Amino acid sequence: MKRKIICLILAALFILSGCSTVPGGTDSGKTAQLVPDPTQAASEATTEPETEPAVTQEPAATEEPVPEATPDPDVYEYNPHLYVPMLIKDIPQDYWDSFHNLCDALRMGDDTFACVSEEAYKWATDPAVLTQLFPAAVLRIRQEGKDGSKRFENGIGRIYYQNITPDEYVVRQKRFEEEIASLLNSILDADDDDFEKALKLYLYISETYVYEYDFQEERDDGSIYYALMKKTGQCVDLGGMYAFLLLQAGVQACAVDGSGTMDHAWTYLLINGKGYHSDPTWGLQATNGGHETLMNWFLMDKETRGGGDDFDMDDLMVALLPRYWLQYSETKELPAENSELSFPRGSFFQSLDEENKIAYYDLDGEKGEIRYGLK
Repeated sequence: MKRKIICLILAALFILSGCSTVPGGTDSGKTAQLVPDPTQAASEATTEPETEPAVTQEPAATEEPVPEATPDPDVYEYNPHLYVPMLIKDIPQDYWDSFHNLCDALRMGDDTFACVSEEAYKWATDPAVLTQLFPAAVLRIRQEGKDGSKRFENGIGRIYYQNITPDEYVVRQKRFEEEIASLLNSILDADDDDFEKALKLYLYISETYVYEYDFQEERDDGSIYYALMKKTGQCVDLGGMYAFLLLQAGVQACAVDGSGTMDHAWTYLLINGKGYHSDPTWGLQATNGGHETLMNWFLMDKETRGGGDDFDMDDLMVALLPRYWLQYSETKELPAENSELSFPRGSFFQSLDEENKIAYYDLDGEKGEIRYGLK
């Protein structure tokens, strides 16, 4: 089974992996002109003319220009240095530093980057890592060159571009960054807390994306990049994409994969320091056949996500981990024992009162609420 899953997931970085659908299927200013004060030009006639003293004129006050109103600057910018602290036991800081050096080099169109070790190079350039953290680079660089050069030597890692020139890649990356920043700023507000970010992004995916049923053996782009650009995908695509958007918004998250009676992928995230599982694929409105978002699979605890025998929650896979499987890692587990922010099963999202920190839902015609501002 593990061989089946690992092959399934890694293949999904380049092609779609099959996964289960939902079980059950349900003005500038103007300067005032100076107006001179009138003066007495002549005196009454006398035997000797008298001269009137000169009158000094004070210029009329000049109006200060009124600047035009400018829109507020964008709150969210693309973050090229994504980081997942909850995986630090398995991914040391120097690995992260090397990966961020790679990202900076790619954005500049460079062909080398500072790297701490051969192992750090392998992790930083792994298609699974690039898919999750720097999607535009997938299928645009490779880990081995065709010229026989050493990929890592004396603290320097080489970048081997494929199917694209360095200059072309810089353009591709810039466009992708602009797309992500625009997306985040169209969905999120500056003062959103982590719950609001997670909910708004979940609803965006639910309302906008559709499940892709047609299996594709080949793609021109990696999993998450494809999903973001095409607004469609399967579980590996959507689970990873949701995690990527959460990370871009400043919420800790990672994509996970599980198996049991079915093979599936979703997202693990932290809200107020507590872990939850969220499944954007099963939450798609199009999949549930309605115009409202069913909240069964948003912020689930471990038991709910496991669904009995659906998934072995002690044998999950995290694509970012060097050895992939949690049971072979130092991280060991992704705790999710809280259900205080979970919506009741069968409920549909209705509205969000951000001032009072209340999320409203409908359950069988009755209005319910979740007070998420309580710490």
